[in-house]
Amino acid sequence: MEIVKYKKNQVLFNQGDVASNMFEIISGQVGIYMDYGEEAQKEICILREGDYVGELELIDSSTRIASAIALEEDVTAKMMNIDDFNELVKEKPAKVILIIQQLCDRMRKLDKLYLDACSTIDEYLKADEEKTPKSPSLIDRLKKFAAVAKKRG
Repeated sequence: MEIVKYKKNQVLFNQGDVASNMFEIISGQVGIYMDYGEEAQKEICILREGDYVGELELIDSSTRIASAIALEEDVTAKMMNIDDFNELVKEKPAKVILIIQQLCDRMRKLDKLYLDACSTIDEYLKADEEKTPKSPSLIDRLKKFAAVAKKRG
């Protein structure tokens, strides 16, 4: 594992890059963005000390689904390639469990957002089908999801 340092606004990796490493954030904050630097830019999350980033793509050998950007003047991270990760599996399984737990937490949050969006759309379609007025809260929820979709392009 290599310790790497980034300055504010420096890119750890770009959306679309082929993954060759992952990072454990030691200090500072890292923003995760889709369509970084474009009008449709969407902030996915902010990661901090103890968080991991890039693990999913490293493990499944895929391309980056988002960009990772240093948000503070001094961001320090441990950079691991697949060999480092495989060594971690053997030598520190508890740390690998922590990585998996973080992945599960992110998946749960995405699942909840997806199910909320499906429920909102179903409610809208039902009101449309029954020709009943759509409640202000329903319209507000639709606007929220539309704003996310619009930002994603």
